[in-house]
Amino acid sequence: MHIETIYGNLQGLKSSQLKQLQRLYHQRIPGDRITTPEFAQRLAAISAELSEPVCAYLNRRGQVIRVGVGTPRQTQIPPLELPRYGAERLSGIRCLATNLKSEPPSVAALTAMALQRLDVLVVLTVTSEGFERRGGGATGYVKETYLAHLVPNQVLREEKGTEVPTTNGVKIAPVDSGVANWSVSPAMSLDMLTKQDFLDLVDSLEAEFQREFIAQQVDADSDRVLLVGVMTDEMTAQEFQYGIEELARLVDTAGGEVLQAVTQKRSRLHPQTVVGEGKVQEIALTAQTIGANLIVFNRELSPAQVRNLEIQIGIRVVDRTEVILDIFAQRAQSGAGKLQVELAQLEYMLPRLTG
Repeated sequence: MHIETIYGNLQGLKSSQLKQLQRLYHQRIPGDRITTPEFAQRLAAISAELSEPVCAYLNRRGQVIRVGVGTPRQTQIPPLELPRYGAERLSGIRCLATNLKSEPPSVAALTAMALQRLDVLVVLTVTSEGFERRGGGATGYVKETYLAHLVPNQVLREEKGTEVPTTNGVKIAPVDSGVANWSVSPAMSLDMLTKQDFLDLVDSLEAEFQREFIAQQVDADSDRVLLVGVMTDEMTAQEFQYGIEELARLVDTAGGEVLQAVTQKRSRLHPQTVVGEGKVQEIALTAQTIGANLIVFNRELSPAQVRNLEIQIGIRVVDRTEVILDIFAQRAQSGAGKLQVELAQLEYMLPRLTG
């Protein structure tokens, strides 16, 4: 990416305003600070002038690596441009976002934080007039701040006592299980925010994620599965529910562990991803939250759909057919039977490897 590219909604911006945004790339924050008062106020002043939210993304060296006009959701970094990270680590990037309303970060902003596994999300609420100082002139535009970060899922479950319910003996939980995987601070002053020890916070968070990751690897021989069910108009609710439960049993037979199910009702399937864009993000967030390493759809997927979904979600995606073939492969006894199953698997996989 170009070092001074400005992302997001640039319509109507003057060249002088674009230059102000581009100058943010030349700023540098001390490594142990989330931000400095000067940088936060500059970001807020630009946002106030534009009457638009502005986001700045910084790495752990304190360098600005991305600037965008819009919300964290609108300016987020595409999956392919994010650094490689594992479930036990954060991405090494933080986002400072302005908000023209005096309110905590929205669910959309927090979801963007989770999808990118940001170190932290800082929301600076902006007063458009600035604070007047004696003699005239504005001294600053930041009214209050909020600090948000991810929290290991197990920590939240221990705190809230949330258990995953079962349906007919199969562990399938609704998507909205009441467990958010983030923490948001109460409103605090900019001065208080800038005194936070950023590296200490990140180190402690990653230590928690590491502990959770190690605990999950104890039973790493089995796939940790998130089911995705898409209900179309030709299906009754009862047929759909039965199909999801049957798919869960198939996964169990294949040796996987069903953690949760995400469902969507659609009159028409999305040609690129089967489900809509918002649902794809929900699937990615849910998989990350519960520690799933495999997504299983309740219907057949084309090779292109599998690729699109894996790029956006970040983990392996399979369909019902592949699960059934895997079961046959495990149960084939004779040499001829094993060869037949292997041939069927190869015929199934060929277009997915070459398409």
